[in-house]
Amino acid sequence: MADSHIDPRETLIYGAFACDQFAAVCMGLVPALDGAVKFAGSAQAKADAAMYDVLHRQPMPTALDGDLVADARDSVVRFGKYVESIKGHPVALSVFFDRDAPSVASRRRLTKLVALLHHIVSKIGEHKSHFADHKTWLAEFRAHHATLSQLDLSSRDQKVTGALLRPELAAEREAWLTIYTANKALITGLLRHAGKLELLPLIFDDLAEQHRAAGVSDETPTPVDSPTP
Repeated sequence: MADSHIDPRETLIYGAFACDQFAAVCMGLVPALDGAVKFAGSAQAKADAAMYDVLHRQPMPTALDGDLVADARDSVVRFGKYVESIKGHPVALSVFFDRDAPSVASRRRLTKLVALLHHIVSKIGEHKSHFADHKTWLAEFRAHHATLSQLDLSSRDQKVTGALLRPELAAEREAWLTIYTANKALITGLLRHAGKLELLPLIFDDLAEQHRAAGVSDETPTPVDSPTP
């Protein structure tokens, strides 16, 4: 049986390693079975290629631009200080931030930060007569809202795409494991004929006590149908 801890990306490592070992170790051990070894290598290569295709259709996580988010948060904090500095306090901070301090409100996660920016723009418009430089603030917050809205939308789109692709990835992993396990049985038979069963862990690295294939681990992987952290 194949190691149940082989995660989707490790399939490519184990599969390629096995194919190399079919040629390096198995060919010629029992010349009459060389055709079977070639068949195993061909089947494994096709399974690896199918896994590669599915893996490379998985969405890459959106790299949030930390500077853009930090700039928006800085504007929120500065605006809070500006509102407090106006003589007579004609507009309460709670109009913009409800019960939160501006420094707390600015740390909201992206989706809620976008909503806060929209709310601030709306309230500045309602109370612009109290802000001598309301046009500057409006322009600043509208720019932040437009930029971060795009980041948020991109992140949401990738989550939807990922939810659709993960079942496909799980199914392809099972198909790969079927081929890998079948090849393991075939090569086991070959090695028995050759009287060299001890070579099996040198061919299928998931059976080895110490891995020779670079990039694999014995750690339990994250389930393939779970969102990426």
